[in-house]
Amino acid sequence: MTCVTKGLLAQFYGSLDFSLRALIHYRTSAAFGKPLDYFIVEEPWRVLEVLEKSVGVHNAELILRMLADWLRRRNCDATIEELRRMLSDRAAWTDKPIGSA
Repeated sequence: MTCVTKGLLAQFYGSLDFSLRALIHYRTSAAFGKPLDYFIVEEPWRVLEVLEKSVGVHNAELILRMLADWLRRRNCDATIEELRRMLSDRAAWTDKPIGSA
């Protein structure tokens, strides 16, 4: 189970290098008419789809692995598979993080 929250996703996105955030922002806004920030906060289950269509499948996978490493450094041991589910399955999102009591 995972401890991923919208807040942690937003913190991760904010921690990325400015040039990478600018690229993601531009490509996401061009493709979807909304920046990635919107999807992180309002529709986190679409983040993987949005990244794949905005920056490509390979780059989305790299960002997913960067997220996993970033979370691990914060004592959240979410697997790549769990992250993939969290960022692509609406049912994965509830009021509290999956795995919490």
